[in-house]
Amino acid sequence: MRWYFASRMRHKEKLVKVASYLKDKGEEVISNWLREGSLKPYHENLEKVQNVATQITTNLAKADIFVLISDPEGTDMFIELGFCLAKNQIVPESVKIYIVGEYSKRSLMQLHPAIVHVADLCELFKRENVDCQDLPVLDLS
Repeated sequence: MRWYFASRMRHKEKLVKVASYLKDKGEEVISNWLREGSLKPYHENLEKVQNVATQITTNLAKADIFVLISDPEGTDMFIELGFCLAKNQIVPESVKIYIVGEYSKRSLMQLHPAIVHVADLCELFKRENVDCQDLPVLDLS
């Protein structure tokens, strides 16, 4: 399965570990932003930002599983969520959509019926038949 993780940059290093864990389980993580450095200020890195944005939309279109790590703040991760909701509208059930964590119900669109809310990554992995027995404990709050 191809997994896409959307999150605030503050979770990047933890999600790199999750991506490595999933790769070891035979899964593929296609969140290319996990391999990028900071692009801020965006307007000063316009060409690079546009390339990364294009890569992100391409990867979102390919994702089988979309995971949003909830947070009390954030912007781009909600655009990515909207992309996947639209994808499911066009091709029903083309991507499984999950939101992980305690801030998973703070907006109207986070309550869309296509979204499954889970408390943590282990619960998510169990739903997707990925062993989480040796998953490192990661605080994503």
